Amino acid sequence: MRFLNTLLGALACIASQLAPGQALAQLPDPPPEHWYGKIVRYDFIAPYAVVPPRHDGILIDTRDTARRYDVGHIPGAINLPAKQFDALAPRLLPADKHTLILFYCDGIECKLSHMAADDAEDLGYTNIRVYAEGFPDWFKRGNPYAISAGHLRTLIETGEAGMLIDVRDSGAYQRHHLPNARHLPAEYFAQQAAGVLPGDKGTPLVFYCDHADARLSYAVARQATALGYRQVMLIEGGYPAWENLAR
Repeated sequence: MRFLNTLLGALACIASQLAPGQALAQLPDPPPEHWYGKIVRYDFIAPYAVVPPRHDGILIDTRDTARRYDVGHIPGAINLPAKQFDALAPRLLPADKHTLILFYCDGIECKLSHMAADDAEDLGYTNIRVYAEGFPDWFKRGNPYAISAGHLRTLIETGEAGMLIDVRDSGAYQRHHLPNARHLPAEYFAQQAAGVLPGDKGTPLVFYCDHADARLSYAVARQATALGYRQVMLIEGGYPAWENLAR
């Protein structure tokens, strides 16, 4: 646990250094009429896009579950599809209506996050923001993103999964691991990454660990993006989510 806490702390510093040097794109001026009134940019969102999630704010993906969220979402985000807001909000939104809520969807043309923000305000929530550039902006900056175990199975079946990387200890890897997964223990990443990771920085990488919140694979995925890998994924729910597919 000491290693994990140290690693997460160091990688928080790396994450804060990813955005500088990339000029912020211009947002529509004036903003479209349907936009929510309080818009934030990448620099505001990045500190909340962490695993495990922070307790002082909640990041919400408002896109369709199967077609969008499962295929790729910001780590730490929960899924509350805007079109199912009325049914799901009572269960998924925080009880404290002063909690910071950050909504996003599929970029500046997407209306879903603004719809959800309006609906949340109607329910009495007072601290709402919308990341209008959404997942496309997160992805183009080279950040790691989370996928569902079900979507990973599809990628494996179609031969599009790239390299699967097990960051657990040797005992866990030897007992069970994903098909053809390479072993790269998190604590030895710095020493062994060059010998395990592919030379082509565009190769898809999928990291997984034993934590249900995928915290260790997220931390290692951050290190991989710092090395220049451009398509870095982690499994939402970690290896336990993969095991649940077979149950």
